[in-house]
Amino acid sequence: MKIRTIALAGVAALVLAGTAHASDATGWYLGIAGGGDDLNSVNLKTTTGGVTTNNGFKSSDSYIVTGSFGYRFRDHLRLELEAGYSPHNFKDTTIGGATYGGYDRVGSGLVNIVYDIPLSNRLDFNIGGGAGVGRDDLFVHNPTTDFASGDRMGFMWQGIAGFSFSLSRNVDLTLDYRYRSLMQHTDYATSLLATTVKGANPNDQAVMLGLRWYMEPAALPLPPPPPPPPPPPPPPPAPPPPPPVKTFIVFFDFNKSDLTAEALGVVQEAVKTAKTNGMVRVMVTGHTDTVGSDSYNQGLSVRRAEAVKDEMTREGMDGSTISIEGKSFHDPLVPTGPGVREPQNRRAVIDLGGG
Repeated sequence: MKIRTIALAGVAALVLAGTAHASDATGWYLGIAGGGDDLNSVNLKTTTGGVTTNNGFKSSDSYIVTGSFGYRFRDHLRLELEAGYSPHNFKDTTIGGATYGGYDRVGSGLVNIVYDIPLSNRLDFNIGGGAGVGRDDLFVHNPTTDFASGDRMGFMWQGIAGFSFSLSRNVDLTLDYRYRSLMQHTDYATSLLATTVKGANPNDQAVMLGLRWYMEPAALPLPPPPPPPPPPPPPPPAPPPPPPVKTFIVFFDFNKSDLTAEALGVVQEAVKTAKTNGMVRVMVTGHTDTVGSDSYNQGLSVRRAEAVKDEMTREGMDGSTISIEGKSFHDPLVPTGPGVREPQNRRAVIDLGGG
């Protein structure tokens, strides 16, 4: 099985475990793991008659299994003993016209120190390493010749990086990458005449899935959920709406500023509405048609506004609350050319609540 296949399967397993509970277990635990292992090319040096030759033997992808026994401290540090085994078969290699095969079986007993960095309530990133003893059982041969054979031990170390995901309060799913190296330069037995064979350090890389079981429940209580955020402050009250503006229009005869009977009725209705709704601001604007000069019509528009104000005052309105203005023929209700007698432009507009 390819190492990248194991890695992808591990990532998928962590993703699919999304419904697990958080774990902050401490204390003693047992672990088991397995996965794909890739042994780098094993270099065997042969020396014959003072001439040294490097011979590389490549192996097929294989597997690795490990078991561990350890203790997790309250500060997320783990200390563990680990035993591992990984067998590898060499691919056929031709040297000096002869084809050789064989195997290299590596066993290990290591002490690991790992620190778990919390990434979320359920997911940790693991980083650490280990050191101890490795055992290398190597055999390279063909039907007639033993190229190299031997069972040697030496110092072994490894680097560890990976993730752990809590399936429950005391069970973790693990996904690890390991780089391992067995430090030993040793002579191997050989049936080659007048030849010595020395091995170099075998190195391998592994990706493993595993389970870790804590033998006691979580010693640390799970952190309480964060308190809910305070409710947002109520929105400020909306500003009171402006008082409604009611409009009444009073019409005048041509070149006149006195109020007709119909105009008096409109003014009386406006005064009644102002009193009923409590209107305290009134604007009266006078207008004219386009017959005559601007200066004459300006005065006429002001007189029309004053006539309306006087009548509203007689009806009981406070004259100090009534403003007036004249606009001559500059704001016609019906746009016309100059010199046009347009009845709808001869008007005064009463705005209640305006000003």
